[in-house]
Amino acid sequence: MKQTIYTLIFACSMSLSYAQSFKKEYAQKLSNQFNYVEAFPVWEELVNESIEAKNTDFTSVRKAIEAAYGSEQYVVALKWSDYLLAQTKETTPADYLSQFQLLLLNKKYDGLKSQVDKAQALFPTNVDIQRWKSEASNLTEILDQKSVYDVTLFRSVEVGEEFSAFPFEEGVLLVTTGQNTGFVNRVYGKTGQFFTDLVYVKLKGGKQTKEVIWNDIKRTNPHDGPISFSFNNRYAYLTTNQDVLDEKNRIKYNRLKLEIYEKEQELWVKKDFFNYNNSAYSVGHGVVDDSLNLYFASDMPGGFGGSDLYKCKWNGNGYDAPVNLGPKVNSAGNELFPYVSLDGTIYFASNGWPGFGGLDIFTWDFVSAKPSNMGAPVNSNADDFSFNVNEISGKGFLSSNRANWKDEVFVVNAKMQKRYVDIELKDCRNKPYAQQKVTLYRNDGSYYKTLMSDDFGRLSYIGVIGEQYHLVYKDPTNGLMDSVTFINQIDASQTIQMFARPKNQKSNLLVLNNSNLPLDGALVRFYQKGREVQKTITKKDGFVSFDGYVVDSFTITAINHNEFSMLVPENRRCDTLLSINCNMKLNTGNSFINLDMILYDYDKWNLRAESIVELDKLVKYMKSNNLKVELSSHTDSRGNDEYNERLSQNRSESCVNYIISKGISSSRIIAKGYGEYRLKNKCGNDVECTEEEHQLNRRTELRIINE
Repeated sequence: MKQTIYTLIFACSMSLSYAQSFKKEYAQKLSNQFNYVEAFPVWEELVNESIEAKNTDFTSVRKAIEAAYGSEQYVVALKWSDYLLAQTKETTPADYLSQFQLLLLNKKYDGLKSQVDKAQALFPTNVDIQRWKSEASNLTEILDQKSVYDVTLFRSVEVGEEFSAFPFEEGVLLVTTGQNTGFVNRVYGKTGQFFTDLVYVKLKGGKQTKEVIWNDIKRTNPHDGPISFSFNNRYAYLTTNQDVLDEKNRIKYNRLKLEIYEKEQELWVKKDFFNYNNSAYSVGHGVVDDSLNLYFASDMPGGFGGSDLYKCKWNGNGYDAPVNLGPKVNSAGNELFPYVSLDGTIYFASNGWPGFGGLDIFTWDFVSAKPSNMGAPVNSNADDFSFNVNEISGKGFLSSNRANWKDEVFVVNAKMQKRYVDIELKDCRNKPYAQQKVTLYRNDGSYYKTLMSDDFGRLSYIGVIGEQYHLVYKDPTNGLMDSVTFINQIDASQTIQMFARPKNQKSNLLVLNNSNLPLDGALVRFYQKGREVQKTITKKDGFVSFDGYVVDSFTITAINHNEFSMLVPENRRCDTLLSINCNMKLNTGNSFINLDMILYDYDKWNLRAESIVELDKLVKYMKSNNLKVELSSHTDSRGNDEYNERLSQNRSESCVNYIISKGISSSRIIAKGYGEYRLKNKCGNDVECTEEEHQLNRRTELRIINE
């Protein structure tokens, strides 16, 4: 795979000089031509000769490692890398970075950490080694990662290699070296295979039905591919060779360029949307997202090493200047073959981030501190690259040389069904909250990805149907936050709403009656996003306080008062202290429960006719309101205290038993007899009072209880 990938980055070469008489010049010439297969034995011979002469040529050792690595002879490359690091103190960071990759390619995972520690001790300020140091401790965790995709071979080919399959119409377009279309000099000297061509493979039911050379866009010489398309197949993005030659180390290069075509009346017409090709460097592997923003790989100056990933924003008429995606995704190695999915996730191949070995497939959400390795079986110790997937169908393609270092196309299939999840983020005044990060976690609490709200406060991602997710918004600068846990339902209309509100908000409510006096015994319920988060009962001062949740509404229920409900005003939802006065209106209709009419004869607890009328009103009220009440009875002061307490309990129970007989659950009402302990006037023991005054104390009271 190394030959193929760097063919696509550095393109084809043509020698400008004849073979030199000296072996070293000849070996260097072969390396300059990237002909590592022939260069390696010459370099190795030079190394052995210098060792025998007891004057080791470490430059030749490094060239031998480079040639063995470039020709995919990883075992012998690691042997010479071990020799280099053991025999000389004049090592460089590049020597160690090369060995890190060779250890992974040879599955020598146990030896990586010790070598990284040695490199860190020798080069404590080197940024790339620092990155490996921070990641090497997580290597075991990386190697244990399992992808949500199964991987199977797409097809077996006898001649040449193929890679970079991209969905198109009823099949796929892929790059192959197995075709000979009759052009002069069709064999590429570096690989010994034919130059790359595009082949269209028609599929039916996942099986191949037809294969043809794809020439809808006129092919070039020597290399064509890879190619990608916009989501509606209107635009095509082709990687091919530049016409202008560049020269380096006496070798002429046809570097890569990116061409864009638009389909007009069944013909592909070349467009000048992209004006950033340059003969001094390569540009290729172009793909677009659903907004036509362009992503590509390039070794242009100013990058982080090797080839980096860049983005060009679509402005409606063409592409703005390239912007490097930065160190969160680019490394000192090579980042190649980007792909942006429907979910807005970028997939790419890299050998600069620690992984299984060679090129691995990584994902990045455009905001996280670093990319995530996709795990096995998508990744292996070989080169894994050119990954694409439709995250809704769960189907896609992968290229890899995991079998005998031969590039092949593999099919990937997700193990679960997915769908779009739509999210709306609003500020505490119920306005769309734009350009804000929301972090998404899986059901087990592990990090999944970070989302960014658009100009309308909208976010979306593609999640597994039936899985539970947790969304968190938190801004430490202004103290606003919100979180929500939900299950991704199959219902496409499901929209998750979030509100950025103060972390802590204290709600103070003063409940007043129609005479503007504090109302005792009112039930106050606080809600957040339609869910009850607290309920409490007002005391004699009519005051309730709630601290902790940011509430968006509340309701107040009081006996013989109209139900009170209120949405917290939008202009108050950002307040850290919310103080509101609530005036309850007295119910003056026929449903008013006149508790004064629940009366008893002296020394009796039998219900009188007028009492039953009022109790029937209470039954109706309780059936329409989900609440629990205490019904209490009281006596006057005449008679023995203990007798009065027993009498009042009997009176209370007579009312409760009647209410239960009318269909109210016994769990919703309790009877309490207070005897003469709660007189409403002066008529205590041995106090002369009229019958009317004593009757005032023989009463029934009703209050809501908070249980």
